[in-house]
Amino acid sequence: MGEFSFIQWIRKRQRRRRDVTVGIGDDCAVLNVSSDKLCLITTDMMVDGTHFDLRKCTVRDVGRKAIASNISDVAAMGCRATAAVVSVCFPENTSEKFAKELYNGIWDVANKYTIEVIGGDTISGRSPLCISITLLGKDGGLKPIRRSGAKVNDMILVTGTLGGSILGKHIHFEPRLKEGILLNKHFTIHAMIDISDGLTADLNHILEESHVGAILYEDTIPVSKAAEEIAKKTGNTPLYHALSDGEDYELLIIVSKGQAKKVMESNLFPERTFRCIGKIVSGRGIRMKYAQGHIKRIKPRGYEHLQSEFNDSGEL
Repeated sequence: MGEFSFIQWIRKRQRRRRDVTVGIGDDCAVLNVSSDKLCLITTDMMVDGTHFDLRKCTVRDVGRKAIASNISDVAAMGCRATAAVVSVCFPENTSEKFAKELYNGIWDVANKYTIEVIGGDTISGRSPLCISITLLGKDGGLKPIRRSGAKVNDMILVTGTLGGSILGKHIHFEPRLKEGILLNKHFTIHAMIDISDGLTADLNHILEESHVGAILYEDTIPVSKAAEEIAKKTGNTPLYHALSDGEDYELLIIVSKGQAKKVMESNLFPERTFRCIGKIVSGRGIRMKYAQGHIKRIKPRGYEHLQSEFNDSGEL
C-alpha cells in the first residue's frame, strides 16, 4: 500500500460534518466558523517508547489514546471538539493492517464525539511510530475556561481518582468532554485544566497563571487503586503517586465555595464525579494539610519532557 492509496482509504471512510466545507483531498481543510466567535486549536504528539509501548498495547489502542488526549484538552476549556488533522510517521515496512488499525482506533473515539478527521500527513522512516494530532474545537456560545482565573478562597475540585495510570489508565481513559461542557454551561468556573502531567504539576500551572497559591487536603485526595498497587513496587506512598503521576486525564476545576457545593450536589452528574481536594490561598506554591493537622510546603512533581525523569524526587 502506498501513501496515496492509504489516504484514499482514509478519505472514503470519513464521516462528514456540516461545518466542514473542504475535508481531505485539498491543500487545506476549510471549516465554516462564521456562527461561532472562537475556534480552539490544540495539538499533541506521541511516540512509541515514551507515550505508549507497542509491546504492551495494540496499535488501535494508540489511535484511541492519541485522539482522546487532544479531546481532553478541549474538555479542559469547557468547549466542543469538531475536527482533527492527523500526521503519522510509520516505521519502515509498516503493514497495511497495522496502518489501518491505527486509524480505526482514532475513529473509535472520534466518531463517538462527532469529530471528523479532515486531513494530515503520512510518512515513513527509520524511526519508531510517531503520531501527531491537531484538534479543532468551537466555543458554541460558551466562553473558553482558562487557567488564569483562580481567586483566593476558591475551592479545588477534581474528577475521578488519581495515580498509577501506567498500569493501564494512560491508554484506556475516557476524556471528560461531557463534564467540561456541562460545567461551563451551568456553573461559573474560574479556572480548569486536565491532569496530564500530574496533579501537583498541573495545579501549579493554574497557580502560576493566576498568581495565587493552594492548600491541598491529604485526606480528600482521591487515590486510585492503581496508585496503591504501584506503590507496592516503587516504595513510594500511594499519595505520592496520586500527586505526581501523569496521564490521569481527569479535570482539575477551580470554583467559588458556593459553586463548588452546587457542582458536587448537581443532578447533572449522577455518579458524583467530583471531590473537593483543597482551596486557593494568597501567596505562591502548594502546601499540604496532612490528616494530623500540620501543614507543609510541597514541590510540584510530574512528568516533564527533556528531563531524565520526574522534575524532582524525594519525599513529600
